[in-house]
Amino acid sequence: MNRILFFSIFISSFSLGQSFAPAPGNPGSTAIYKDSSIIIDWATNVTVTRGPRNILNPSAGLASYGTDSNAIGNSSGTVVSLGDGGEAIATFDSPIVNGPGPDFTIFENGFADDYLELAFVEVSSDGFNYFRFPATSEIPTNVQSDNFTFTDCRYVNNLAGKYRVYFGTPFDLQELIGIPGLDVGNITHVKIIDVIGSIDPAIGSFDSQGTIINEPFPTEFETGGFDLTAIGVIHSTTESIEELDNNLVKVYPNPSNGIVHLESDFMLDYSIVDAQGRVILRGLISGSKTLELTGFDKGIYFVKVNNGLNVETIKLEVI
Repeated sequence: MNRILFFSIFISSFSLGQSFAPAPGNPGSTAIYKDSSIIIDWATNVTVTRGPRNILNPSAGLASYGTDSNAIGNSSGTVVSLGDGGEAIATFDSPIVNGPGPDFTIFENGFADDYLELAFVEVSSDGFNYFRFPATSEIPTNVQSDNFTFTDCRYVNNLAGKYRVYFGTPFDLQELIGIPGLDVGNITHVKIIDVIGSIDPAIGSFDSQGTIINEPFPTEFETGGFDLTAIGVIHSTTESIEELDNNLVKVYPNPSNGIVHLESDFMLDYSIVDAQGRVILRGLISGSKTLELTGFDKGIYFVKVNNGLNVETIKLEVI
């Protein structure tokens, strides 16, 4: 075979899939750091129903590492392990709401960017009826992943555990708008369900497209399954009430080619925050101000303003 042709086929085969956001620190990553300023609250109660260490070996017992309280509050690194197919249900002081960009973020304790322990995510506005985010996996399924297998996080979307410890996977309620029985302006419960990573269709877990999800299996340890660290809130009813009652700033044009105008009748602190929660600009505005974002990557940003009493957040798209 011609070497150039062989090389082209090899590269095409190697790059197949990997459609989604990359690991933290890379352009286009959606990872949210645990100390990001866009996180305004954390889960205040978590109830875990453990799954087995190995669904194929019930005699090994249930996963047992950690306690429910380990997943409450900030992502400090403490965890509770769910086991195969185990689940956790989290509640909050104030309901989560659909705002600009991601609305909450889930943290796992993966030790590397490419060692993935995954979980489905569902939400409820009544505590009884749950609705799942449409998860997608492009992880190859020809060989079973095991504890020595590493997987590029660009293969998965809408699965908790996509990012390593201290970096949360974001979820946007906008994707669930219009589902009967779900009020995206009043999410009271978030459920995390461990993915059983076996490629055996009799026991494995499937994504929203009917593709089996291949992740390390079995993990017959007390720490087996998804290790939940924390659930951070980005938009809640408390913040949304403030935004509705206080139109502090006008931001235009939006979308923008990088030149952004701010106008306000108030003296305000402002900050421009990227999708990972990093503050890239900060200053004061009184009347009007023009910002140049032409040197930054295209994508979603947030304009946050504060008049000393209230905070307003506006989603800004740079194209």
